[in-house]
Amino acid sequence: MTRPEAGSHRDRARGCLLGLAAGDALGAPAENLTPAEIRRRWGRLTEIERGGTDDTEYAIFAASQLVRHGHGLTSAAVAAAYRAEVLPRITGPMRGAGFSELGTVEALRRGLEPPMTGLVHQHGWSDGLAMRAAPYGIFCPGDPAEAARLVAEDGRVSQSGEGVLGGRAVAGAVAAAMAGLPPRQVVAAALSVVPEDSWTARAVTRAVAAVDRTRHRPAVQEGPGEAREPDDGEAALMEALHEAVVVRHYPWTDVAPEAVALALAAYLAGDGDVEASVTFAVSLGRDADTIGAIAGAVAGAGQGEGGVPERWAARIGPVAGTCLPVVAGRHVLTVADELTDAAARHRPGAEAGDDSRAAASTVPRGGAGDDPAPPPADRETGPRAGGQADGPGGASRTAKGQ
Repeated sequence: MTRPEAGSHRDRARGCLLGLAAGDALGAPAENLTPAEIRRRWGRLTEIERGGTDDTEYAIFAASQLVRHGHGLTSAAVAAAYRAEVLPRITGPMRGAGFSELGTVEALRRGLEPPMTGLVHQHGWSDGLAMRAAPYGIFCPGDPAEAARLVAEDGRVSQSGEGVLGGRAVAGAVAAAMAGLPPRQVVAAALSVVPEDSWTARAVTRAVAAVDRTRHRPAVQEGPGEAREPDDGEAALMEALHEAVVVRHYPWTDVAPEAVALALAAYLAGDGDVEASVTFAVSLGRDADTIGAIAGAVAGAGQGEGGVPERWAARIGPVAGTCLPVVAGRHVLTVADELTDAAARHRPGAEAGDDSRAAASTVPRGGAGDDPAPPPADRETGPRAGGQADGPGGASRTAKGQ
């Protein structure tokens, strides 16, 4: 298959979803581990050992809703798709599903509608929306506000509060990266679509400050299969990021403000390079597959398909549908092309099939104050004071994937 022109919408869309799938797959073995345990087992994770998780499958499902509904997507339409395409195919446990997905399926089975489907369970603050938010940025290149608006429609089905804000931040970042902006402006775009006084914004701001204080850029390995131990600067940055944003007292790791902040910090530390960003992201542990997927999506959108290491791209095949049977057999490159075509159809004044370069006219060029304030979160899920007071308020009886 011929690779699209570098820097085109199609090229960046392919890079985004390839980066997401690669980060998901690379981080999967490290999920719930500490950086120290990851170093003990692998030195540094650089090679994909197995397929991805629910992160990639849910991103494909989200993309299918955008292709179908475009800018007219609503929470009701997403809930209807769950009922028509997801629930009938669940004949046993949703293997690999996260807390919010399991809670949402149960809420839909009970006949609830959004936003109650995202409010009724205890995990609205999880990173279940952030992990699947990248297609919204692909669909809205250069328009973080519209990407954030659309992903929030999806998010109200399964999340609430900070869980929705995490999705908004990722969608905004991808939309900016799709326009070719540099990493600092991409992170500014993420902050522009969430309230300044939110747990998500505070976590991202603290993570960026940690990167700036350490001023260390993760190195890329010299060749495939060559193990490399993290150096002292890299280990120090990992510790600084954990100190800045990790909710150490909470037993589970799928906390949206934490995952989004760590992923964007890895993207900054890697200076937007896909391999440097993703390998550092998964080395942070915690919800490593989601952190890697987010970092890979944002970096891939900025670098395009050619920015994803070929050895990684070669390992990305059609998804198995382990969690979502409806997406079994789908490949992220095909999905990226479908999103590109759908975005062209819905672009004002554009003809179907148009593959023009992503426009950057609506991307904020400065900080969070450059964009209109987004609507308030659906509900508060953490205290609004900064520092270590941030964190989820409830506990779960089940671990992700069980």
